[in-house]
Amino acid sequence: MSDPSMAYGYGGMSPTLNAPTVGSPYAGPTMANPNPYGYGGYGSQYQQPAQANSWNNTVQQGMGGSGPSLLNYKYAEVFYRYTDPKDSLLEGSHGLGAALVMDLPTIFFLKGTFTWNSGSGERNARAAADADYDLSTITVGGGAFMPITNKFHFVGEVGLVYANFQADGINKSYTDGGIYVRPSLRYQVLDWLELQAGVTVASTDDYDSKIFDVLGYFRVFPMFDLNIGADFGDVSRGFRAGGRLRW
Repeated sequence: MSDPSMAYGYGGMSPTLNAPTVGSPYAGPTMANPNPYGYGGYGSQYQQPAQANSWNNTVQQGMGGSGPSLLNYKYAEVFYRYTDPKDSLLEGSHGLGAALVMDLPTIFFLKGTFTWNSGSGERNARAAADADYDLSTITVGGGAFMPITNKFHFVGEVGLVYANFQADGINKSYTDGGIYVRPSLRYQVLDWLELQAGVTVASTDDYDSKIFDVLGYFRVFPMFDLNIGADFGDVSRGFRAGGRLRW
C-alpha cells in the first residue's frame, strides 16, 4: 500500500517549509539582523511620526528653551538702575544692583538684594552748589510661592530692609531700617517671556515705605534672561535694566 502522506506532497507528520529570508519580521535574531523587532520589542519599528512644533515651541528652541524654567527660584541677577528722587533739591542718580535667590525644600526660598546709587548737581537754584549724594540699600529675607497654574505663581516675601543716604552740601542724611512685606505675581506669558508685578510695604520712615514695581524678563539663552523694569515709591522712583542667570 502506498504511503498516504505522499499523496499530499509531504513526508513525516509535519510539512517542510522554506526558511524565512533575512530581514523578514518572522526571521528572528540573526547575525545579519540581530534585532529585527527594534529595541523596544516586537513591532516597535512602527513608530508614530513626531508631532510638529507649535509656534511657542519653535520660539522656545530658538531662544534656548531647554534650560531651567523662567519661573524658578534659583538665580542671580545684576542690573543698572536710575533713581529719580522726589526731593526737589536732588537730581537723578545712576547706580548698580544685584539680587540672589536660593530655593529651599518644597515651596520656600531665600532672597537678598543690594543697590547703590550716586548722584550729583542741583535740581534748581535753591540747592547748594555741591549736592552730591549716595544711596545704598540692602534687603535680606525669604518667602514662599504658590503655583496657581504651571505658568502663574503667587509669591509672598518678608524680610529686613536697610537704607543709608549721605549727601554733601544739603542738610539731609539718614540711616533707616525696618521690616518689609512684598506680595507679587509672576506670569510666564510665553516660553521666552515672564512678567512680574508686586507691592512692597516697609516700616521705614525716611526711605520708601510703599513701592509698586513691574518687571519683564526675556529669555535669550537657555539659562540667561535680559530684563527691564520700573518701580514707583513715595520717596523716589527708579528704572532698571540688566540680566538674570538661572540654574
